[in-house]
Amino acid sequence: MSENVLHIDHLTMRFGGVVAVNDLSMDINKGEIVALIGPNGAGKTTAFNMVTGVYQPTEGHITLLGQDITGRRPDEITKLGIARTFQNIRLFSSMTVFENVLTAHHLRRTSNFLTATFRLNAAEERRMRQETEALLKEVGLYELRDEMATSLPYGKQRLLEIARALATKPSVLLLDEPAAGMNPQETEELGEFIKQIKDKFQLTVFLIEHHMNLVMGISDRIYVIDFGKQIAEGTPFEVQNNPAVIAAYLGVEEEEGQAEEEVEQR
Repeated sequence: MSENVLHIDHLTMRFGGVVAVNDLSMDINKGEIVALIGPNGAGKTTAFNMVTGVYQPTEGHITLLGQDITGRRPDEITKLGIARTFQNIRLFSSMTVFENVLTAHHLRRTSNFLTATFRLNAAEERRMRQETEALLKEVGLYELRDEMATSLPYGKQRLLEIARALATKPSVLLLDEPAAGMNPQETEELGEFIKQIKDKFQLTVFLIEHHMNLVMGISDRIYVIDFGKQIAEGTPFEVQNNPAVIAAYLGVEEEEGQAEEEVEQR
């Protein structure tokens, strides 16, 4: 039986009179790649924001490895094992590639002001620098370690943001539209990269993505929401052939096409 890692139980998020997410329930099991998809404005990023503590749900609960994390602060949730990237890349522009990843490693340091003052944390700092070098080698960015983060090509910046998330040593990695702005070749390479790090770092991956080729190519299961409400769940094949999903994405075009066919038949 698969081990449940992330359990989302009847989540609802209201902003005044607007219901952004409506009674959403999901289960993500250890080692899976699970995608959350839906049309623009469906509530996907709002769901991510609740999981990572940016928003506190109006209703419902979120459980990580059996522990209720609902309403916890983002830094607490990161320390418990959830890391996240963003649709709009958020790197430290004044830092090098190495420094960006090293800063993320600092989240798990055990030193405090006193030990830092008397330089009692030298061994820990040395270990974090070694781990940063090792991680950059694993993700293919080591040769660029001294480059300024924002000087990298766009695709490399995406990889750096993922590397920085990996530096927090997560059990669950949330990717918010990781292929945004990428060309088809970069998107294909990203898909292979996600599968590789999933296995290499023993991750569970939860992603939002609009590139359907990427979603269908790497996902074990897919949840679909529309207007904040779940409308489908299943394997890529099941979701691709689900009438509710087809209607949500193509409903207007489909209706217009049917109308044109009826006129031609007349």
